[in-house]
Amino acid sequence: MTTEDFGSIMLRFFGGARGSVQVSQVAAGRKNRLSFELAGAKQALAWNSESPNELWVGHRDTPNESLIRDPALVGNRARGSINYPGGHNEGFPDTFKQCFRSFYQYIETGDFSAPPTFPTFADGHREIVLCEAILKSHKEHRWVDVPPH
Repeated sequence: MTTEDFGSIMLRFFGGARGSVQVSQVAAGRKNRLSFELAGAKQALAWNSESPNELWVGHRDTPNESLIRDPALVGNRARGSINYPGGHNEGFPDTFKQCFRSFYQYIETGDFSAPPTFPTFADGHREIVLCEAILKSHKEHRWVDVPPH
């Protein structure tokens, strides 16, 4: 294989938490899957974009759960980003719709001292700083600090 078929990033966070990121553009059977898993000592959460209506909750001492998306059960902040009733997927194109909706609402409100609810140029810069640190870590085979923002 001559492409960037797999990458793995190890992370150390302030406070001692650790994490990892795996990226693959050629994982057999995956259809542009985006997934997240958070694992703690007592509970774990997992979500993936190929089953966007489901959140898996793992427990140490009780049975695991599978929560199905239900707009009636979310808080006010999340409710503003939901357009479809339960049983209908909010999909990939909706991500961009919600991002632009948030941006235009921010402009319309006119309170530019309020924290933005959409990605900013500063967020983009932060991502570039992170990518440069990952590349440097790869080239130098060592841990690289990413300055706090």
